[in-house]
Order: sequence, then C-alpha cells, then structure tokens
Amino acid sequence: MNESRSGIALIIVLWLMAILTLLLYAFLADMQVEYSIGAGYGDGKKAEQLAWSAIDAACAALINDTRPYQGFNNDPWSGDPANFFEVPLGDGAYTVFRPLYDDAQTVLWTPDDEASKINLNTASKAILLKLPNMTDDLVDAILEWRGTAGSASSSAGGNSYYNSLNPPYNSKHQPFESLEELLFVQGMTPELLFGEDFNLNGRLEPNENDSDTSWPPDNQDGVINPGLWSLCTVWSADKNVDAQGKARVNLNTATNVQLEAAGLTAPEAQAVVTQRTVVPYLSVAQLLGGTGLPASLPPARFKLVVDHLTVATGPSVPGLVNINTAPQQVLLCLPGITQDLAVKLMDYRTTPGNDLSNMGWLLNVMDPAVFQQIANLITCRSYQYRINAVGRVGTPYSVGAGSSTDVPGRPGAFRRIMAVFDKMATPNPRLVYWKDQTKLGMPYDPQDGPNPTQ
Repeated sequence: MNESRSGIALIIVLWLMAILTLLLYAFLADMQVEYSIGAGYGDGKKAEQLAWSAIDAACAALINDTRPYQGFNNDPWSGDPANFFEVPLGDGAYTVFRPLYDDAQTVLWTPDDEASKINLNTASKAILLKLPNMTDDLVDAILEWRGTAGSASSSAGGNSYYNSLNPPYNSKHQPFESLEELLFVQGMTPELLFGEDFNLNGRLEPNENDSDTSWPPDNQDGVINPGLWSLCTVWSADKNVDAQGKARVNLNTATNVQLEAAGLTAPEAQAVVTQRTVVPYLSVAQLLGGTGLPASLPPARFKLVVDHLTVATGPSVPGLVNINTAPQQVLLCLPGITQDLAVKLMDYRTTPGNDLSNMGWLLNVMDPAVFQQIANLITCRSYQYRINAVGRVGTPYSVGAGSSTDVPGRPGAFRRIMAVFDKMATPNPRLVYWKDQTKLGMPYDPQDGPNPTQ
C-alpha cells in the first residue's frame, strides 16, 4: 500500500511540475509580448523625438537664413542632402523633405516655403479658378467661407446648406486657418484636396497609378496629380521692407526727399509726385508706364530701385507668391503666365549667377505688359515654411538601412510630422501649426538614397 501511495504522490508531483512549467511558459510568453509592446512604445517615442529634432534643426537653419532673397539658385540646403536627409542622431536618423511635383518627381531634402503657393485667404476668384479641378461653384463656396461674396448667380456655400448637414454647422466667414479646413466647404472632397498623392510624398507609386483598382482613385496616366495640398497655403505673408530690412517708401505718400532717398533722381521723384496727383499708383510696375500712363522709369532704372518702393500701406503684405520658388502649376495660376513663359521663368531662375533679389529680374524674361499684371501678386522672399519631418529608429542609412521591418538591420518605428514655421510671428518666430502624419506611412525608403532612380 505504501508503494501505491508513493506512486500516486509521484504522479501528482509530476502533474504539478507540468502545470507549473506550462504556467511558466505562458508567463514568459506574456512577458515577451509586454517587452515587445514596451520596446515598440519606447521606439515610437524615440522616433517622435527624432521627428521633432528634424523640426528643431529646420527652424534653426531658417532663423539663421540671412539671404536677401529666397530661390532655388541660392538655397543653402537642397544642394547637399547631408543637411536634412537621414541625419544620424541617437538610435536613428531624421529627415526633412520637400516634394516638387515636377515631371521627374524630384524630392528635395529641405524645408518647403509657403510663399511658393497660392494663399486661399487672399487669392482672387480668377486665380483660384486656375487651380486643378476648380469650378465656379467650388470657388464661390471658398470665397463665401472665408468671408467674401461669391458670384451673384451662385448658390454655393451659405448657412442654408451647412445647417442641413448632419451634424449641422455654420459657414465660418473668416480666413482659413489650415488646409484641412477646406474639407468643410461645400463641394470639396479629399480627392480634390490631396489629389492622387494621398501619402503626400511626391512620388508616383503603384497604387496611385492603377485606376480604381486600389486606393486612392487615379487616372492611371503615369503622372502624379498633387491636388490642392501642395499648391495652396493659408500662412504666407511678406514684410514690406527692402533687402536691407528698411521700410519701403510709398509711391503715393512719400515726399520728394524720401523718394530720392529710395534711389530716385530728383527728376524721377518729381515725375512720380506729378503723376500720382492725376492717378494714384496701384502698383510699383506703373513706374514703367502702360495703360495710358507715361513711364517714370526705364526698365534698367526700375530694376535698381523697385525693392525700395511700395504701394502697400501696412508693415506686411499677405499672400504674395515667391516668383523664385513657385512650381509651374502655381506660376500658371498667375495672370498672363502661359506654359511657355512659365518654362522660361523656371529656366532663368535656376541658372547660376542670375540675380533674383527683386522682381525686376522678370523684365529679362517677360514683356512689361505681363509684368504689370502680376507685380502686386509676387515677391522674391519667403518667411513661412512647411517642414515635412520624419524621425525613425534603426540602423543608420550609411550601413544600408531600409524602410521595412522584415529584413534584419532595417529600421523599425518611425514618426512623421508636418509643421509650419513663421519667421514673422510675434513676439518671436515660432511654429504656427503642426500635425502628426504618421498614418500616411513612411514617405521614402532610405535604402534608395537621396537621389533614387525612377
């Protein structure tokens, strides 16, 4: 009987050991899961801080930017990807990128200036209508939302429409504060806002060129449609000062002495004073004459003094387009700019050695009559910048890191943030907008390098 009891006890002990072993394995598995979750969370926070490091680095570079004008031919960052592409830091790297949406799908590793875009808060109906896929009703709804009336024949927008929605809301009748706010406007859709590039990386990918086989919808034409996101802004503004930071002289109110201090000769200053008593100057370009007005300056003289003169009355001018950096799609929105002229402008402004410090350079490329149409709409400087930042944890690019997690040594967690930095903000330059865009996915593959082949 004792032997029988001993055998039973042994069996019980073995069962208990088996159960405890299974419990131990289950506990270890749970701990492994918890460890992975903790490590993933930690890597995510590291990636987030790396993205913010990219933003900090970009802001520091922009604050220290003392160029008299901003253009592609004097950009101190885009020529060297080492400034903002896969910059090693800690356990990973950070990147700042700028899609150009040109035929070559170029991506620059630099901040993106907001003055290169059409400002939704200041653009006229004629300019808005030239944006991709715009209609009269949609433009009228945008104008109504931001606080100005649309055409008398249009019923677009208005509280009668917005109050009928579920949930209902009122028309804002105030300036746009973000681009996403466009989605509240009658007739606007995500497809119009983001185009075919729903991940906002400036590259045409297979799902963006397969018709409607997969999201997003596209026309399968082999060309990426950027939508309004990359062509529009709500933040651009320029200081009403010259390249040396001195307040410009107003053609309509300055004395002869002030006009001469701005660079005009005594006869030129008197001609300006005489002319404005008949018809006030609506644009500095009127100094060149035209539309029934006599010329006060020849083009050569105009180029020398135009940066010191203005017709604007305030210390800043919102919504001016930087003619030095605007992409072709934006240039074509400006009055008088044809396809051929846009190409000539882009060729001239990327030629090394050309002086783009003030709008006078346009007279080397276009007729004064066309220049007259756009002079009040353009600038050669940028003060607000869109910073597309990426931070990722993983092996540095220099040893062959990629963007997937199924290959040993490739990076894991990443975070993606879009921020807008305003150098004109008061009391100090600061971020005026930021949004986490991680859900859009990794915008590039570090394995491809800074200049991937198509």
